[in-house]
Amino acid sequence: MKVVIVNAFERGNRGDAALLSVAIQQVEQAFPGAVVLVAGFEDPLERPGFDGARNIGSIRRSAGDETASRPARIARKVSALGLAAVAALPGGGRLAPLLAGLLPREIRDEARAVTRADLVLSLGGGYLNARPDLASDLNIAFLLLPLWLAQRAGVPTVLGPQSFGPFPRRRQRWMVRRVVGRAASAVAREDISVARLAEAGVTEPTVRRGVDSAFAFHSRSRRAWRAELGVPGDTRLVLVTARRHLPSPQQEAYEAAMAAAVRRVLDHGGHVVLVPQVTCAFQGDDDRPVNARIAAHVGPHPALHILDDAGIDHHDVHALYGTADFILGTRFHSVIFGLTSGVPCAAVEYDHKTRGIMADLGLEEWVVRMSEAQGTVVADLLDRLLLSGDDYRKRLRAVLPAYTAQAGDFVGVLRAAVHR
Repeated sequence: MKVVIVNAFERGNRGDAALLSVAIQQVEQAFPGAVVLVAGFEDPLERPGFDGARNIGSIRRSAGDETASRPARIARKVSALGLAAVAALPGGGRLAPLLAGLLPREIRDEARAVTRADLVLSLGGGYLNARPDLASDLNIAFLLLPLWLAQRAGVPTVLGPQSFGPFPRRRQRWMVRRVVGRAASAVAREDISVARLAEAGVTEPTVRRGVDSAFAFHSRSRRAWRAELGVPGDTRLVLVTARRHLPSPQQEAYEAAMAAAVRRVLDHGGHVVLVPQVTCAFQGDDDRPVNARIAAHVGPHPALHILDDAGIDHHDVHALYGTADFILGTRFHSVIFGLTSGVPCAAVEYDHKTRGIMADLGLEEWVVRMSEAQGTVVADLLDRLLLSGDDYRKRLRAVLPAYTAQAGDFVGVLRAAVHR
């Protein structure tokens, strides 16, 4: 049994790393002894494996490699899209992997892997969405390409629990309908994603509701974070995650609002840790510069801690969230890590997954839109959170066990895809 996990990202995104850890575990539960390959956004020469699965790189990584020259990237994109066109021809499912042997290594390796697999799993997350522009058209095409190649070769495909859409252009919806619509299963982690797939023409039985796989992640770390940070056990500890997402004026207002919330905690004798949930070099998706600007707004304070370590893995960062009393999270997987640790969380929403999942748990009142995070809005939300205390924790104890159990149901989805 050979399973290829495609559309993995990189471990600098701790949420995506947790999703990949869970996916590998669930594949092994579904198919004991299976050979698992990962086609992701890490260079296989630098990162040959992840949790025991071999990394083969990916078409998308090769075509978007920012260390390659622009002409090289264009040539790789054209080659990959040509491969997709060949696969569309009668008999192209068998011809495409043969032609891939003439192409760059990562394109060849992923094309051959997905067409010779017994199952191809597209990792969960929040990447399959678009804007009304050509760049988004190409992004959708490259995300769906490995699934398309697999399907043309007769290999079953599954899309793990994730957010879908929006898809504002007709050609985007056409690609989604043609590829996602042919999958054995596509699991949406919120109702709005189900609706957006329906707008593209993809509905039941392909589409099913599920739960973000991060709810099934368990940290192996026992790192003593409070001792390491010098935070006494009886002192309130609030963890904060932030990110770059908005146009400059709105981003500046958001960062100032986050700083106001941090300052309020510090003024009341608490400790705050600014945590970099994502530290990816690709397209500069790194939370540390944002955290540095928020800290500059606050000013020096002995109880303000700014983590600046890109080497903290997803197990350690999950353990860190578990030591907190409260979490103010923009990166939503930081919120999930906190919720699964029984920690009350307030969330700053930059994508529909935030409100959708919090609504599933009956926690929608603890969400503020990032575009509306100005002035004292975030500080006031955090004040309410700090007063919620036991009521919030009781809510988590009531709803989380059944909700997290649903994340384990994906094992059955994998089995059903192969045995249908």
